[in-house]
Amino acid sequence: MHASGIGKALLSRYEDARLDAMFRSRTFERFTDKTVTSLAQLRDELAATRERGYAFDDEERTTGMRCVAATILNAYGEAVAGLSISGPTHRLPDSDIDRIGQIVCRGAHEVSRSLGAA
Repeated sequence: MHASGIGKALLSRYEDARLDAMFRSRTFERFTDKTVTSLAQLRDELAATRERGYAFDDEERTTGMRCVAATILNAYGEAVAGLSISGPTHRLPDSDIDRIGQIVCRGAHEVSRSLGAA
């Protein structure tokens, strides 16, 4: 979950105590040079995710691949799924990430509304 857009999108909805319990006895596997490898780094990523409204995996799981993701909420405001766009870095350049993030957020919001989320 620490190295994927969907994973970080879902984790961004967790409270600190839940994150602490989840990662207390786990190591952060490094997949690439860009992988988040500590709880402190993950917390920073999750704060950025909350601020932007979408998560971003920048070659953290697979070199050359990116993912932009947002959470889908149920009628109780709980994250139950995610919506994402993934692709190679040359098709998801830095200049397009925010635009794609806004599209993903709109789509996730529409699905969430259909599930009864406010």
